[in-house]
Amino acid sequence: RARIPAVVRILSSDRATRVNEMIEAELSLADDRDDLDYRERLPRVRIVPRIRSLCSLGTVRRRIHVLQWLPEYRVQYLLSDVIAGVTVTLTAIPQSIAYGILANLEPQDGIYSNLVGCFMYFLFGSVKDVTVAPTSIMAIMVQGVVLRLGPGAALLTLLAGAVTFLFGVLNLGFLVRFISMPVITGFTTAACLTIGSAQLRSLFGISSKGKGSDFIDA
Repeated sequence: RARIPAVVRILSSDRATRVNEMIEAELSLADDRDDLDYRERLPRVRIVPRIRSLCSLGTVRRRIHVLQWLPEYRVQYLLSDVIAGVTVTLTAIPQSIAYGILANLEPQDGIYSNLVGCFMYFLFGSVKDVTVAPTSIMAIMVQGVVLRLGPGAALLTLLAGAVTFLFGVLNLGFLVRFISMPVITGFTTAACLTIGSAQLRSLFGISSKGKGSDFIDA
């Protein structure tokens, strides 16, 4: 493949043979490197350091955000935060009761959902201007499961929490970017129409034995 340099020719036969073998080995390795250039290079993932980093105190602080801001919390903010909390609570309680009824559940179930969601976001939330509470779209989606499964629909809470926890651990929040705005707008508009039509029965005083969002029995 390559000519042996002239300097090698003056060496002894044994040494020249070894040098020739070394040159052939280098040429073979060069060919192998050329072949590997066209292959996909996979990142080297070391399991033990990765697990060790996940179990570190820094990872716990990044996941549980209350450990970041609570040690630096100032007492002079307490009064303003209490007033804001009471104001949001007075709005959230009747709203949660309405969403519980909309989902064909007991009114207190809506309050429990609001309370647990706010507490969990207090521990893991990273945005101070966000409140976590049941929504009308969520109530409609739960309503269909409650009508079909009855008391067994309580398993939906466990499954929803498990899936949400798994998405958080795997950092899959970027998948939301693939949901286009027309899809979100259409889904929200359909939910508004469904909720509005469900309230027409009570608005016009129409008696019906139907459940959920059924307007007139068929």
